[in-house]
Amino acid sequence: MMTILLWRKQNLHIRWGDGLRIMFLSILYAVSAVCLFSSYEYMPGGIATTLLFSYPVWTEILLILFFNEKLTIRISLAILLAIAGVAFLGGIGQSDGIDGIKSMWGVILAMSSGLLYAIYMVLFPHMRIRKLPALKVNFYIFFMAMLLLILYATFTTGGVERITTADSFLSLVLLGLIPTTISNVTLVRSLTLVDSASVAILGAFEPLTAMTIGITLMGEPLTTSIITGCVLIISSVIILITKGKTLANPLRKYAEHQE
Repeated sequence: MMTILLWRKQNLHIRWGDGLRIMFLSILYAVSAVCLFSSYEYMPGGIATTLLFSYPVWTEILLILFFNEKLTIRISLAILLAIAGVAFLGGIGQSDGIDGIKSMWGVILAMSSGLLYAIYMVLFPHMRIRKLPALKVNFYIFFMAMLLLILYATFTTGGVERITTADSFLSLVLLGLIPTTISNVTLVRSLTLVDSASVAILGAFEPLTAMTIGITLMGEPLTTSIITGCVLIISSVIILITKGKTLANPLRKYAEHQE
């Protein structure tokens, strides 16, 4: 991201107040990431990603509680579907739980990750930094989150683990490049070309992709409960993100600042 910003000769200076706001968002982002990666210890990655994708449901709940958004039948249905989906994934009603999920603690961690990301999504449009170039804001959020994660690793595991093999180094580079940098840059770019509802609908492929790769390449379990839970959660998200499809994208003008 810094390479792109420097290539575009983007001014990297930010105000002190904006820096504090970005730091707060970085904390949310970092803790959300820790919760998500920690949940992988208790469940397959595909299920964890699907639970993370519940963040639009959390977003609606936060908007209803704190921003006076009206609770409609459509929103109520979406929330109920999401709750039912989580229940299926959590193995509610099954004495032995769901194959592949070692503990409900993993479900809580993944859901917490989605909640923190929802808080991030709700607060950002109400902050002054929304008017800054999108790529610049993303760069500083990622940079500060990196520093926070280094501190977290230092105090919890004694420091950042050394990279001892070329395979590990390559995996980390690809992880930082493809699903992180390229994903976020293309997301910001897409907001300047199409409406936000269409972007969100296409984003529904994220948990589907994770489930497909996990099952076909990683040997993750596939049961009726897992399929039902994932379908319910994804359906609830699609119900929410299509409710305003005819509205103009309010973030497009901010995304265009990166051009």
